[in-house]
Amino acid sequence: MPARRGEARRDVGQRRQHEEPLAGRGMGDLEQLLGRGGVRIGVEGTALGRTLDREPVAAVDEQVEVELAGTPATSDLSPEGPLEALQGDEQGQGPGPWVRAGRHVEGDDRVAERRLVGDPDRLRRVQARDRPNAGVGELGKGPDGGRERGRRVADVRSEADVRPNAPRRHALLRARERPGYSRRVQPVAVRILHPWAGPEVGPLERWLSDARAANAAQLAGRFATAGASDVEVVIGRDGRSFGERLRDLGAELPAGHGLVVAGSGSVPLLTVADARAFVDVAGSGRRRALANNAYSADVLAIGDPGVLRDVPDLSGDNALPRWLTEVARFDVTDLRRRWRLAVDLDSPLDAWLLDPGAAPTELDLRVLADTLAAIRRLAGDRRAELLVAGRTNATTLRWLERTTASRTRALVEERGLRASSPAAADPADPVRARPPRSALGLLLDARGPEAFGEVVAELGDGALVDTRVLLAHRLGPEEAAWPAPGDRFASDLLLPERIADPWLRALTASAARVDVPILLGGHSLVGPGVRIALGGAR
Repeated sequence: MPARRGEARRDVGQRRQHEEPLAGRGMGDLEQLLGRGGVRIGVEGTALGRTLDREPVAAVDEQVEVELAGTPATSDLSPEGPLEALQGDEQGQGPGPWVRAGRHVEGDDRVAERRLVGDPDRLRRVQARDRPNAGVGELGKGPDGGRERGRRVADVRSEADVRPNAPRRHALLRARERPGYSRRVQPVAVRILHPWAGPEVGPLERWLSDARAANAAQLAGRFATAGASDVEVVIGRDGRSFGERLRDLGAELPAGHGLVVAGSGSVPLLTVADARAFVDVAGSGRRRALANNAYSADVLAIGDPGVLRDVPDLSGDNALPRWLTEVARFDVTDLRRRWRLAVDLDSPLDAWLLDPGAAPTELDLRVLADTLAAIRRLAGDRRAELLVAGRTNATTLRWLERTTASRTRALVEERGLRASSPAAADPADPVRARPPRSALGLLLDARGPEAFGEVVAELGDGALVDTRVLLAHRLGPEEAAWPAPGDRFASDLLLPERIADPWLRALTASAARVDVPILLGGHSLVGPGVRIALGGAR
């Protein structure tokens, strides 16, 4: 019987010595029997140094007799070569009384006592390649050796895919063939666009610019680790549109390269695995593209960047995936289910939520810190109600329902504020012709920005508010008509004394003055940034 028969994944050896398979021919363990009808049986790792596959005989773990009257039936070799006997735990079992076609193979990971094979790790029982007459109807060799009798050798074909955990390996191969993870066939260039802030900007714009520069360096390192061959941070702001810059990038790109374009403030939570997905698509050489979000693209991989010479004068990167789909006929996919890829650095508030210690020392952010702490306490109170207003989404709301103890009131507004392409817009479409509108903005039109805090307090015990929707409601979707970036950033940090625009200053002062905690910000705050802001609220 096999050694250590009760243990899984053990080598199979013989316990008996000097059995006599043929009359008058003595043979010890693992010795080679020469002459007419001789059979050589070896075990991997022994002095013989060979496996059972040298001759097309049965894969067994004990010596057998072969009737001299006839030659054992040969079996055709599989295309992938003979079965490697005693490999792992694939055939550690001796021949039993019967061999049947309806059995499974290798399911229990142990050496069975009398069966030839066990159960497979798959749903089907017998595959088409199994011999229908596998049961030879001959008595097997008993465990005690006893009285010997003539036996035939079972005709057992070698099977190329009989190995431990084969289905899991096949599943892994199928996963590697998923769209977005193609094998790279061309080198990939990465261009990270970083706008130059200039020496005249204020401390809040300088803080955001420095945070974006640090993020650009981090992105460059991760794309290089992911396999990009040419990574560059492009610095400058010369008044050109995003479409013009893309055309120039396409013209300057080395021949035969794929392209990944990203903003310096985009995807600060990008991992190397995320970067590899973009590099793989860019290196495919096909008319394919991959974005972090097809409706709000901050990073985009293009497999055939030659089409960029025809891109129109797009004002921003959000419209590029739509142009590639509708005009260039690309297969555009995205990774919107990865919430971390929706986080970006649009405001110093975003940088502060990711790293509070990086704030300039001259800024007094105690009101902001106290407000964030109060919001987190509120989210952990089952009697409280949290208001989320702006460009939030169903994924964020589901996370809030699962994670926070408080009730959630949501005002989902203007999610497509900047996602539509001006090149593809239809002026006759009444939906696209309608200007941005906000329910909360309509209340402020009637009651004034000074009543903002009181309005929010009537709707919840605390709030996260996307003020860009309110600005678009009041002034239109173009940022050029909004208060200066420094004013918007000061509002996000609850610093009304630093705001020059009177309307925005009154709104921010009302939010900081009211008894309920209110955080102001942009898309990240009410979208993926909710997870960061409320990280301790479980």
